[in-house]
Amino acid sequence: MHCYTKKDIKISFAIICPDNSLSLLRTTVGSISQKYQNVPFICVTSNSANADEIASMKKMCPTYKGKSTITSLINVAYRHAPTEWLILIFAGTAVQGRLDEKFGFFIGSEKDILYPIANNKTNFIDATLNGLMINKKLFKDIGPFLEDDELEFVKSEWACRAIENGCKFKAVIGCKMC
Repeated sequence: MHCYTKKDIKISFAIICPDNSLSLLRTTVGSISQKYQNVPFICVTSNSANADEIASMKKMCPTYKGKSTITSLINVAYRHAPTEWLILIFAGTAVQGRLDEKFGFFIGSEKDILYPIANNKTNFIDATLNGLMINKKLFKDIGPFLEDDELEFVKSEWACRAIENGCKFKAVIGCKMC
């Protein structure tokens, strides 16, 4: 692949729903459905979700349970990613259109890890996870995030493994999640 050219990439979304909020999930599902026809999406919720909440979520999209940490939910999302490129979105987010085109422009290989610049945070450790895009095969090769609530430590440890694997981290302007 050549960086900075338009690419036809297959994306999907994983809606991370740690609070098991049906209204927040509904907002994001509506946003994705409106702007991305024929793009699959899944939901990953915490292990505190009860059977009724899971049933309601499954009416909106395929739903999977993680454990109690955000990183556990991310690991489950990548395990069940419907396409080669998965974008993480937190429930309640109104997703903007054409993310596949915007992110795709910066992909040089499947070893690229892309994330939006938000609040002037350009490095991966401090950056938001909302909008993180990683290739499914690459995530499997690097391995899962540690399951811990200390995100800065977890992201640092995972980034070290990614760099050892030859990955490039790319902060992308204009892809901020709302």
